[in-house]
Amino acid sequence: MNLALFVTALTQDSKVSVLPGITPFSPTALQEASVVLYNFYRDDSQEMPTTPPPFHEDAALWAATLAYRIIQLAEAPVSSEIITHLPPFTPPVTPAVIYSADLCLRYLPDLLQYTKPGPLQDYVLQTAAQWPFSSTGMQITLTGTLTPILQDNALLQAYADRIIVTRDISRCQHPGIKNAVIKAMGNYQEILWPGFNPNL
Repeated sequence: MNLALFVTALTQDSKVSVLPGITPFSPTALQEASVVLYNFYRDDSQEMPTTPPPFHEDAALWAATLAYRIIQLAEAPVSSEIITHLPPFTPPVTPAVIYSADLCLRYLPDLLQYTKPGPLQDYVLQTAAQWPFSSTGMQITLTGTLTPILQDNALLQAYADRIIVTRDISRCQHPGIKNAVIKAMGNYQEILWPGFNPNL
């Protein structure tokens, strides 16, 4: 399954497969994957509560490649040098970066299921901690910044909705996030999140 087909499978039913051997993706493969990612962005953005951040091709492709490599490494002997195959995203993290990377990073909980305790699983958990928007419900200690989420109305509302769906009370420790969650529930708190207590 090439990168474009992988992204399609990941975003549709999470039943993915990968080719053996970790080799660089060709420009053609990356271009095909970019088209699939943009189409997914276009469709997904229709569900955003307000105007979504723009598409960031580099962030989307980085996250897609990361997801692909995680599956490849999960199916092969894992060495302590896995990080060489899983480079971090180094440009500034903006709302566009967060939302575009999330097209694939939102499946981190599914990708985690492919891993066993060890360096690869630790890496997936660390990545989830670095990307809060994509990791609600994973019960991890966050290390990534919340600032771009708080500064973007669409991301903030969507993040609040995800927190409510996963009932991840740990995310409500930040006052701005807690207020967004409370606002999102409105008068339906007892229906959407019975027993909600942000002070826990």
